[in-house]
Amino acid sequence: MSLIDFVNEAPCRNSDPWLFDQYQIDLALPALNICKTCIFWENCNSLVEPSSNFYDGVCAGKVWRNGRILAKLIPESPNSLIVGEEILKDVDAMEFCGSELLGDRN
Repeated sequence: MSLIDFVNEAPCRNSDPWLFDQYQIDLALPALNICKTCIFWENCNSLVEPSSNFYDGVCAGKVWRNGRILAKLIPESPNSLIVGEEILKDVDAMEFCGSELLGDRN
């Protein structure tokens, strides 16, 4: 499989691209929920090259801002998210609170 061939099989292939343009953690969670099921993190990272392109958004199970990782899913436990030094367990976009665009969720 070539570097670009994986795109046709990736779970994000039919998703709204807006989801992957988010670098605020609460807005990035819907994309991360899609990434949790993906087996192509390495291919995605190689295609986008987020660190060298100063990427903002979600790529390869990570949230990027200016090419730096803000948060990342743990490959061995994709329901856990590392934000800075903090690990959030059972990450689910529907349970995350606080966003002007998504509205308050209590």
